[in-house]
Parts: sequence; structure tokens; C-alpha cells
Amino acid sequence: MKHPKKLSKLHYLDFYILIPYLILCIVGILMVYSSSSYHLLDSELGTASKAIKQTTYFAFSLVCMSFVYRINLTIFRKPKIMHFILILTFLTLIALPLIGTSVGGAKRWINLGVLLFQPSELVPLVLVLYLAANLAKNDTLVPFSFKHHRNSLLISVFFMFLVALQPNIAGASMIFILVFVLFLSSGLSPWFMSLALIGFVVIKRLGTMLLLSLPTNWMPQKFSYLVTRFEVMQNPFIDPTGKGFQTSNAYYAMHNGGFFGRGLGNSIQKKGFLPAADTDFIFAICIEELGLLFSLGILFLVFSIVGRLFLLAIKSKSLYYSYLYIGCGMLLCLQVAVNVGSLLGYIPMTGLTFPFISYGGSSLLILSVTLGIALNARGTEIRESVWLGGMV
Repeated sequence: MKHPKKLSKLHYLDFYILIPYLILCIVGILMVYSSSSYHLLDSELGTASKAIKQTTYFAFSLVCMSFVYRINLTIFRKPKIMHFILILTFLTLIALPLIGTSVGGAKRWINLGVLLFQPSELVPLVLVLYLAANLAKNDTLVPFSFKHHRNSLLISVFFMFLVALQPNIAGASMIFILVFVLFLSSGLSPWFMSLALIGFVVIKRLGTMLLLSLPTNWMPQKFSYLVTRFEVMQNPFIDPTGKGFQTSNAYYAMHNGGFFGRGLGNSIQKKGFLPAADTDFIFAICIEELGLLFSLGILFLVFSIVGRLFLLAIKSKSLYYSYLYIGCGMLLCLQVAVNVGSLLGYIPMTGLTFPFISYGGSSLLILSVTLGIALNARGTEIRESVWLGGMV
């Protein structure tokens, strides 16, 4: 029996994931510079200050991704480790009212000095790790049932409720869909999925009509913003200088860009017309400056990562790794879908950033760690298959 030399996991990096990630981050730094420079110049600040910070966040995220890639993923299958992570996440969420920093009227961030960290962005990743370990506990596919998955379901609902209370309805909705897809992967009936999707569309439509027709004085003040966002979703141009200011200017930006764009740095809407041009609405600036065709290329890179992760989930011989691929892929897919969907007016404005492109360290860090976990799983699988295949 021959024992082949066991190479480092660095030899088994999946470049179908890594290269699009690196390209997106570099494009993100350029777009952060372009979209923020006018506002910074108007504020008499360095025009490249945000781009430099974004570069720093990118470098730090790469270090964290490298660290996560090297660790042994089996530690996340140990109940004590996962319980500790869940408790730590819970304590961080409930401490937000005391230690949180208010941005845009909501206390969702913790100021770490070098960056504003949003704990609710960590919750989906933690749930992916927890559910992957639970659903693949005995490395056998157990069809979904309340009896077998009671704890997983209750913990998921509990964290979804905590995120919704921040208030962060968009984040809670993302968690709901993410958990639903993972349970579906564990053997939930496709018929149930079809009925749930139909029910979701009907409830959304009826709920929107009801929300817009009733007076809002019964609603707690911190959730009253929902009515405004649903009104804007229906028609942002009904009040283009008030409630619909952000969305209508995002439409103008996309219209200005056309197929080929106005050129990098030549956006009109970033010059005081479009708030949060470097964060929530950066994709609108991408379309305005780089054009629809280049922006579709950005979407292609993101969905190539998502597609690669789903393909790995199908091919994987390990149930645990398969759940990790699905969870990481859905997490990235949902964030893109929600950001672009709200930009186009298909869903209410959410405040979610565009992955790897928008300015900010919190989202970039979490998503980089998410891909680091997926790369780790892939590297481990290839390494083990090479090792076992060579022992002949």
C-alpha cells in the first residue's frame, strides 16, 4: 500500500470561487472611490479616504478568509462549540440597545473603532453552520419533521425574531428564506414548497394592500417606516422629492447609464441627488457609470460563485459539506437578490448592501468568511479524495 504525500490545502483552492471574488472586490474598491469622491470633496475630505478604508477592509477580510480556510471545519460539528457561538451571537444581539451605535435611526451596529460591525449580518452565517451540523448529524438524510428538527426550527425562529425586533425586517426575511431552503434540502416536500411560495406571494400582495389602506397609528413607531417603504415600492415618483427621493434617483441613475454608461467617475446622481451612493445604491452608480452590459457582468461574477457552490453541493459526497455549500450559496444569492430587487422596485427598500462592491467592512468581512468556509470544505474534500485514492 502506497501512502501519497499529503499536500497542503493551498494546493486545492477552488479558483472558480476565488477569482470572481477577487475581481468583485477590486471593482468594489474602484466603485467606492468613484461613488464617494464627490461627496468627500464637497465635505473637504480626502477624495480617496473611503477607497483606502475599503482596501484595508479587503486586506483584513483576505486575512480572515485565509484563517478560516486553514481551520478544521469539524470543530463546528461539536455541540459545545456551536452552543458557545450561538450564545455569543445571542448576547451580542440583545446588547445592541446598550452598546449599539445608531445609524439612520436604528441601533444595529457596534462601533469597533476600525469598522461598524452589524451583528445581524453574522446571524445567517451562524445559522448555516448550526443547521449544517444538525441536519447532517449522523451523515444520513433525515426527511424534515418537527420531531427530528424541533431544536433547529425553534432556534432559527428565535434568531429571526431577534433580528426583526432591531428593527430589521429585511434581515429577518432573509433568515426565513435561508432556513426554509436548508430544510427543503433535508427532504421537505416540493409540494409544500410550491404551496408555501404561492402562499407567500398571496400574503405579500394582500398584506401590502392592507398595510397601505389602514391608518398607521396602531403600529409601533420603530416599525412605521415599513408603510413608507411599501408606498415607495408601489410608485416612487408619487413623491420624488420626499418619500421616493432615493428610489426615484436610483431610477434616474440607471436610465442615465444606458447600455455602455457615462464613463467611470461621470455619474450625475452621486452629486448630491442619490443618498448612500457608495453603499445601498452603489449598483445604480455602477449602471450609470459603467453601463448595463458591464453591470450584468458584475452580476454574472456573483452568480457564477453561487452556481459553483450549488454545483459543489450536488456533487459532494459529504452531507455536511453539501449543506454548507447550499447555505453559503443561498446567503450570497439572497443578498444580491434583495439589493437589486429593492433597487428595481420589486420589493421595498431594505438597506442591504451589494456583496463585495458596496462600501463597508462588516458585510465584506462576513461574506469573505462565508466563502472561506466554502473554500475550506472544497479543499478538504479534494485533499481527502486524493489521499484515499492514492492509498492503493
